[in-house]
Amino acid sequence: MVPASRRPALIATALLLAASPAPAQVSLTADAGFFNAYVWRGVSLTNQFVAQPDLYLSVPAGGGSAVLGGWSSVDLGRYNSGGDLSEGGGVSSLDLTEIDLWAEYGHPLGSSLAGTAGVVTYLFPNTAGLTNSANRTVEVYGKLQATGVPLAPKLAAWYDVDKVKGAYLEASVGQAVSAIRGFPVTLGALAGFSAGQGVNSSDPTQIANFAGNGFTHLDLSASGALAVGPVTIAPTVHFYVLNDPFTKVTRLGTTRDAKAWAGLTLTWSRPLTGVPTKSE
Repeated sequence: MVPASRRPALIATALLLAASPAPAQVSLTADAGFFNAYVWRGVSLTNQFVAQPDLYLSVPAGGGSAVLGGWSSVDLGRYNSGGDLSEGGGVSSLDLTEIDLWAEYGHPLGSSLAGTAGVVTYLFPNTAGLTNSANRTVEVYGKLQATGVPLAPKLAAWYDVDKVKGAYLEASVGQAVSAIRGFPVTLGALAGFSAGQGVNSSDPTQIANFAGNGFTHLDLSASGALAVGPVTIAPTVHFYVLNDPFTKVTRLGTTRDAKAWAGLTLTWSRPLTGVPTKSE
């Protein structure tokens, strides 16, 4: 579970804790994502291959579920071209450029609504390029998702309480289709909005995630799921329609109104406790 895909994520991959009934057992889940780019909230942070592993522990609590996790992004090669984008500055191959630590709690809110609240800390091991100490920051977030209804509409909001001091909002829908037996596909659409994470005109030195405020991008996606023994293989494809100038950058000096990225995630989960019986 990416702390909202930060990154394909938020990032990317998308397991919403509160979208289904809370598990009645403690479980440990590990993901390993491999993508041809790292796009976060429509912004291209890396335009070459990355690996994005994460590990999280889910614990039932109070009728809901508490989750603790860690996520990271690794550049898989050294970037030699002057036009390439690299979150770590392209200084080396197999470069750990980001670590996100997060915690959240999800709980059903009635029969057809679920809510999640959490916090994520973004850490950047490198000291060059985009990943200097000033970029290390913290966001709190909340999500509401309708359950058991077509399209499963979801609203989510993140607020940076440290360096950026602004909000980012998402509205999304998703629908599972069964075109191929044993390989369900989920089609999704997501709209992103900056509400204070744009460049601060009164203080341009303040860290900003976008050039301005308002509609940032539209993300159209298709994701599948194939169970192979204890592992689930989930390929995904994303197509973006871009609005904010920061999202339109695909290489240094190159801007486009649309772009795409793709990859797959391997997921393994193991229950650590048994399912309680009614007598328990």
